[in-house]
Amino acid sequence: MEHELTIEEIRKGYSKNGEFLFHCLYCDQTFDDRFVYPISDSNNQFARAEGAMIYHMKHEHNGSFNALLNLDKNQTGLSDTQKKFLLLFSTGINDQEIANQLGITTSAVRNHRFKFKEKKRQAKILLALLESIDEKEHSELIANSLIDSDERFVSTKKEREKVFDVFLDKNGKANQIPTKEKKRIILLQKLAENFTSEKQYTEKEVNTIISKMFEDYVTIRRYLIEYGILGRTVDGTMYWKI
Repeated sequence: MEHELTIEEIRKGYSKNGEFLFHCLYCDQTFDDRFVYPISDSNNQFARAEGAMIYHMKHEHNGSFNALLNLDKNQTGLSDTQKKFLLLFSTGINDQEIANQLGITTSAVRNHRFKFKEKKRQAKILLALLESIDEKEHSELIANSLIDSDERFVSTKKEREKVFDVFLDKNGKANQIPTKEKKRIILLQKLAENFTSEKQYTEKEVNTIISKMFEDYVTIRRYLIEYGILGRTVDGTMYWKI
C-alpha cells in the first residue's frame, strides 16, 4: 500500500490510481475503467472497472471485511479473540446467540461490544489529532491542492445560497434540475447530506431520499453515481455514500 490510504479505501479493499485504474489492496489485480469485464463464469454479465473490482473483492477475498480481518496482528492490532467477536458481530446475530456459541454470558458479549465502541471513539480522536498535525505541516500543499481541484465541485457559500434561493422552495424541494453543471452539482452536494457514510442503502431507500428534494429520482440517482457521490454494487441492489 504505497500511498496514504483513506478509511473508505481501506474499508472497500481497493483504491483508484490515476484517472482509470482500480487496484486491489490485497493482490495485484487491477481493472481499467476504459474497458468492461465479464463478472460471471458464463460471461453473460459485464461491469465497468469498479463493478468488476467489487465482484473481485467478494469472490476472491470473501469481501473486504474478511480480507481486513485476516490481516496480521501487527497491521490490525487485534487479538484472535477480538477478531472472533468482530466476525460474530458482523453476522448480525444477537448477544444471546453469540454467548451460546462461545459458552459465555451475555454480559461478557455486551462488554466486548462496549470496548469496540470505546476503541472506535478513541481512534477518531487519534485521527483528528494526527490530521491536525498534518494540516499544520502541509498547509502550503493543502492550499495548492485546493487551487488544483475540480472547479465544478468547489463553490463559495454565496454561490450555494444563490442556487438554493433560485431552485429550492421553502420546504427544500427543487423546482427543476439545473441545466448548468455547477449549479446541478451544488444541489447534488446538498442532497448528499441526507446520506450517511459507511451505511448501505437499497435502491428504494435511495429513491425515497432523492424524492424529498427532486421529482425525477431516476435521473438524479444516475447523476449521483456519475459524479461519484454514491457508489453502487454491480447488480444495482446496494448503494453507499463515497
